[in-house]
Amino acid sequence: MIKENKASRYLLYAIGEIVLVVIGILIALQLNTWNQNRLDRNEEALLLGAIAKKMDHNRFQHQRGLKRYSEVVNGARVLIKLSGKPIHDSLKIDIEQSLFDIKNRFLMGKSNQISVYDELIASGKLNLLRSAYLRQELTKLKANLQLLAAYEDQQNNFVDNHLSPALNREIDYIAITNSAVNNDGINEVEDFDYKPLSANANDYTKLLQDRTILNLLAELVTHTNTLLPIYHRMGENIQRIDSIVKPSF
Repeated sequence: MIKENKASRYLLYAIGEIVLVVIGILIALQLNTWNQNRLDRNEEALLLGAIAKKMDHNRFQHQRGLKRYSEVVNGARVLIKLSGKPIHDSLKIDIEQSLFDIKNRFLMGKSNQISVYDELIASGKLNLLRSAYLRQELTKLKANLQLLAAYEDQQNNFVDNHLSPALNREIDYIAITNSAVNNDGINEVEDFDYKPLSANANDYTKLLQDRTILNLLAELVTHTNTLLPIYHRMGENIQRIDSIVKPSF
């Protein structure tokens, strides 16, 4: 074409070839992007399903933990309220139930040290979640679980190292366990084949006049009350996460 002085036609032909190649590349890139987006959305749907199942489990834990620690606070307050009052037989059931309840515990924070957020970070899939609000709520839930675990340690250490030793010196805990009712629907209360050590074993008047015991009960309320606001925040976290992931199915 050049020899025949048809350079302009050759140039147009070359440009046409280049345009065709570029168009082909762009189409291939677009198809690849479309396919990758399709794969990402499928993976996101799987992640949302996994998060929804995890929230179901966390909700179960939240309900049980909140109930148990509320029973701890209520039990301690019942005992403090009865301090210095004559203990009639009609009150013994309530006292024994309260003495049983104040040793309740539930380790939601400790059992979730690896949260959904951690799993997503470790797998490199966090960015597949398009909702920035969902990522933010998962981050908040992780922070609340970490804080809960720290306060669980404090509360449980107080019970194990201070409250339980003091109570065990004063009460027949086996008899109390036999008479208590477990209201959480998870574990059965142990039924020991056992008789009280003495006829006065269940006289709680002296116990509820003991200043050390009353101070420990007041401290128990303080320690346990640090857990309850965290549980309430986690309940809100779980509800907001559910509102995002559940409608996707």
